[in-house]
Amino acid sequence: MRAVMFHEYGEPNVLQVGTADNPIAGPNEVVVELGAIGVNHVELDVRDGSSRFDIDLPHIPGMEGAGTVIEVGSHVTTLEIGQRVAMTYLRTCDACVECMSGNEIFCPTRTLLGWQIQGTYAERIAVPASMCLPIADSLSFQSAAASIVTLGSAWHALTSRAQVKVGETVLIHSIGSGVGTAGLQICKKAGARVIGTVGSDAKIQQALDAGADHVFNHQSHDFVEEVMAYTQGRGVDVVLDMVGGEAFARSMFAMRPSGRLVTVGAHGGEVVELDVISFFRNHVTYMGSHSMSRLELGKVLDLLADGTFVPEIHGVYPLEEASEAHRLLTNRENFGKVLLDPSL
Repeated sequence: MRAVMFHEYGEPNVLQVGTADNPIAGPNEVVVELGAIGVNHVELDVRDGSSRFDIDLPHIPGMEGAGTVIEVGSHVTTLEIGQRVAMTYLRTCDACVECMSGNEIFCPTRTLLGWQIQGTYAERIAVPASMCLPIADSLSFQSAAASIVTLGSAWHALTSRAQVKVGETVLIHSIGSGVGTAGLQICKKAGARVIGTVGSDAKIQQALDAGADHVFNHQSHDFVEEVMAYTQGRGVDVVLDMVGGEAFARSMFAMRPSGRLVTVGAHGGEVVELDVISFFRNHVTYMGSHSMSRLELGKVLDLLADGTFVPEIHGVYPLEEASEAHRLLTNRENFGKVLLDPSL
């Protein structure tokens, strides 16, 4: 089969389409023919060697995928050939206390597709049947693949962790990213106002058209001053941060007392200095959020199927243009999700 792989760490051009062995389903596995594949910023770290994971080369990256089951293992009873599915990216033991209680994101033996194990940038993939969630015929493979990491992560962060409420104001850093555009939809459906930061003036109108209430370029505006001016000195109730670095450290100064920040990433800086005095004086809550449970992902897929959410898709590219997809994300030129389609 065709697959995108890299034989050495480096820039986007190390991604090349090659030939990999056709996957075979083990007793508890299925083989999925992929109809759409999501491209994520974390895959840039895998490709350039900064992911902190030991990866055997050559490696096939990719965390997200949706497609059709074409082979079923001998012990699988939950899925059938021809079934349309989306996949969670966490491979877990399905037997520990965390897995049995629905908290499989904390499984001590979990591994991630496209990180420690071969990923989805391919025509087909074999995965445990437990990783696959059936999707409705009304839900396209592109919409499903575009939403596993983005809408799934944003849903867990904003509903399960930060618990955004009607009437609140939310600041979303990097609102033009995949998680940012998904978070915008979730906040607006919850009845919240949304302020967004972008890295270029070109994205301001795109974010406003997508439903944001106020958007500004953080390159030319101090985000704390801009937020406090827009909220007339009150600050925001919630911050969704995918950036880390200065955005993480200074967001408390843009929050009202008892505000909540939920973080899902740190590409702008993994280690920060924090003003502890301001932190405890203002009763600020900083919380982490990683992945989503399969129950939550199932809910997200249902909300996509009934039209509650519609993913923002920047573009769809053939496997041969995976390096271009990575370049777009590296330069932050995308607004919304970037996808690969093996059929193109």
